[in-house]
Amino acid sequence: MRMERSRTSFDHWLHKNNFTFRESRGRNITVQCNLCLPTIKLLSTAKDTTSNLKKHLERKHSLQFKKKLCKDEPSNSGHQVPEFGPSDTKQPKMDHTLYTSQSKLNALIFNFIVEDVQPISILEQPGFQRLIEVLSRGKTVMNRKTFVSRLDATFDKMKEELRAKLDRVQSLCTTADIWSVQDRSYFGITCHWLEDNFERKSVALACTRMYGGHTCETVIAKIQEIHSSYNIESKICSTVTDNGSNFVKAFREFLPEDEREVEEIQFEDLGKMLSEGDVGGDFFLSYFLPPHQQCAAQTLNLIASKDLADAISKEPVQRVHVSSTAKCALIWQKAHSSQMVADMVETIANIKFTDPCLTQWGSEYNFVQKIMSLTDEQLTQLIDILDVPNFVPEETAYLREYADVFKPVAFALDLLQGEQKCFLGIVIPTLLTLKRKLQEKAANTQFFSEVIDGTVEAIDSRFKQVFNSTDAKLATTTMPQFRLWWLPEGERESLRERLVAEVSQLDQGNEEADTNGVSVHEDEFFSYGPGSSGNRDGKRGAAEEVRIYLEGTNKDLQCLNEFPGVKKLFIKFNTTLPSSVPVERLFSSGGNILTRKRSALTDEQFERLLLLRYNSKVCTMAFE
Repeated sequence: MRMERSRTSFDHWLHKNNFTFRESRGRNITVQCNLCLPTIKLLSTAKDTTSNLKKHLERKHSLQFKKKLCKDEPSNSGHQVPEFGPSDTKQPKMDHTLYTSQSKLNALIFNFIVEDVQPISILEQPGFQRLIEVLSRGKTVMNRKTFVSRLDATFDKMKEELRAKLDRVQSLCTTADIWSVQDRSYFGITCHWLEDNFERKSVALACTRMYGGHTCETVIAKIQEIHSSYNIESKICSTVTDNGSNFVKAFREFLPEDEREVEEIQFEDLGKMLSEGDVGGDFFLSYFLPPHQQCAAQTLNLIASKDLADAISKEPVQRVHVSSTAKCALIWQKAHSSQMVADMVETIANIKFTDPCLTQWGSEYNFVQKIMSLTDEQLTQLIDILDVPNFVPEETAYLREYADVFKPVAFALDLLQGEQKCFLGIVIPTLLTLKRKLQEKAANTQFFSEVIDGTVEAIDSRFKQVFNSTDAKLATTTMPQFRLWWLPEGERESLRERLVAEVSQLDQGNEEADTNGVSVHEDEFFSYGPGSSGNRDGKRGAAEEVRIYLEGTNKDLQCLNEFPGVKKLFIKFNTTLPSSVPVERLFSSGGNILTRKRSALTDEQFERLLLLRYNSKVCTMAFE
């Protein structure tokens, strides 16, 4: 009876068909290579391994072995078949080392630090250095000195590119603010403009360190210094700031003379003043001061917080307001006491309670609105789990009405804090619509009739300058969404005439530019007969263009391409942003850089890192 031989590694080997089994001796087996025929080649290998046979295929039959490997091992599809040689590796492995030059490696590390807000000290960490050396096959990590040198060079390159971009733009808007963190104060300015396709571009001009008090003289000096460093003083249509007293006073004190209300005008001998040195620095600082635009979003927030609170305090609803909002605050406090409680609240209410900011009415309103959006059953479960006092029916009714009445205010706040598609032209229609919606709710409210009246009066008072601004009116009229529909019938004609005058002035400027230094043809000089009176070369006159535009109904912004004069005015007046939110966003991103871990940064390095990161989408050369 023939004995069955024991199973070996060769029996289930993928490439055993290339060999013929001959015999088994102890712990070894002998096989014959079929690929070596007609030459008889016998090979011996251990029963528990096929390494000798595999080496034979790699050395003597590498081409056939690679073809067989690609055919029979689908799991390796998409990977390169490794070259076979003298390596004793049992299984092909992928090489994940980084194939790049030293200069490319330096650029990647530089971008990694700037874009991901990494501390410069990471360059000196042994673990990071070993990681890069292994991945890059022995290349070295740049040191701090090299990084700082590259930072300076890249920043200078970015600034030159930015100057070139701003030099090609006709109208600019800047936003300015002061930010204090870790006992340091920084003055930030962002710059914004509209492209021909109505896309808004935003860049940061500065986030420079401020020393001493934030006086109006210091504020104006900083604005002047930063604007002049980019040579954009004459292009700025307005500078938007918050309602801080230092900014308000600064722009009021340094208004151009023709915009001040003066009782008596005195003329001085300028030549004598210059020769005697009596002209102070304030005289020159006021010369290039741009028009001032206060932040509409912050003004509305001030109405919704301070004026609304003052109005409530004078009404009988003050008692129920205090008790109901105190319970809301207690719910917020308990909901944030631990992560476990927060998870339980989210499970019941299916919402997350974000932290309300004490200085932002909008976040407080959103918190109340979320609580009142719960069903009675959800609200009861929430109160039981948090172990807080329940709302009495009067408090629930008050909060539900509060959430409903002031919903338009919250919506208007969100609208005015936009950036990409937010223009000065939306401010007046937003405020008018807000007043109308509040007045519509006044007749059906139980608690807020008098409060609504006070809120509407506050809107009229605090936004008086905007309602009377010709620039804001023209910005609104040049938006196809509004045209003149927002104005009462009796006021539309005067604004239409102003719009025609502005378009005519643009046409005259273009004609002067076209004929400057060039001889005028006889037919172009006279203006009689067909094709004359501003309709030469198929061009519409200003009055005709404005008439057709105002009679249109297309609300899409792109329709302005059919009205070149109105389009230019839209870009001119709507370059101004309604709020100073962009510069606040600059500071919030700066907070990620200026942490305790990164406090070793100098003020200059901090500014350069922040501006390079903020401007990376506009200045394409910054990270090359």
